[in-house]
Amino acid sequence: MSEDILNEQGVALVTKDTVVNDYIIEKLIEMEIVMVDVYSQNEEGNEGAEKSCEEFEKDYRQAVLKIKEVLTDLSAGKTLDYNKIIEIQGLIYKNIDKCDEIVACLRDIRQADEYTYNHCINVGFYCMLMGKWLGLGYDDTIKLIQAGLLHDIGKTMIPADILKKKGKLTVEEFELIKKHTVYGYDILLQTKEIDAEVKKAVLLHHERVDGSGYPLSIPSDYIGLYTKIVAIADVYDAMTSDRPYKKRTTPFEAFKMFLSIGISIFDLNILYVFLNSLAANFTGINVKLDNGKQGRVVYVPPHNITKPVLCVDSSYIDLSREDKINIDSVID
Repeated sequence: MSEDILNEQGVALVTKDTVVNDYIIEKLIEMEIVMVDVYSQNEEGNEGAEKSCEEFEKDYRQAVLKIKEVLTDLSAGKTLDYNKIIEIQGLIYKNIDKCDEIVACLRDIRQADEYTYNHCINVGFYCMLMGKWLGLGYDDTIKLIQAGLLHDIGKTMIPADILKKKGKLTVEEFELIKKHTVYGYDILLQTKEIDAEVKKAVLLHHERVDGSGYPLSIPSDYIGLYTKIVAIADVYDAMTSDRPYKKRTTPFEAFKMFLSIGISIFDLNILYVFLNSLAANFTGINVKLDNGKQGRVVYVPPHNITKPVLCVDSSYIDLSREDKINIDSVID
């Protein structure tokens, strides 16, 4: 879809960027919607799509290697190499129009041992997508990418055995980890080329709009746009990525958290744009259910993104009407 499809009451039935399939076409016809605007198909077909995906994955791998170099140098006591940050942001921004590839690739990454590096790159990508979905300009989007890349830079000052600890952290260990926001800010103060709002986002990305975050526990008015965006990207990627001490959740479980606990701690306007825009990209993914069966997502209702419609054994299952069936995992 190239635009949202609304009913007579103005409620979204299908959101922009959703992939059209037989189920969606059937439902639109039932509602007497017989004409919609869609993006024209890539003339190169599947071969062109595969090439585009390969190019994205190459850029992604290069970005991970470069951020690993940056963080390794900082851990060794060297200064931040800003030129490498410029290179990485370029690798990310060149893919701004490849939303499908970005979401699919970030969903499929399973290198828990490389989580620190992947996470920095992933958050950079999600920040860029949010900048695009919010209609921000080039300069803001580039700064958002930088904020995402650098948000956890202060963890280079935290002992690795604490960062990679698989058991429960002690109170003292958790308090030390919480200091990474201040450490990161201090590192960036030494680099004058980095914008003040980017530095602010690094310092405050664990702040929450209700004042419950850290390190300063400040309310929404003082947090800033970049910080609010990084905060959401950071939590979403952490929840949906494999970590040394915790397995990933499904995107739909992450959506549930954001739409319950999240509505009181994140900026609602940004959160709804992020969730609805992201959810549109999950049509077509394969999932495993908690009853052992496998299915494919054919529709993510904009009004209930936690409960998609699935095609299972040639039949449609609407999870909003099935209390005893849940998605267990996403299948690569």
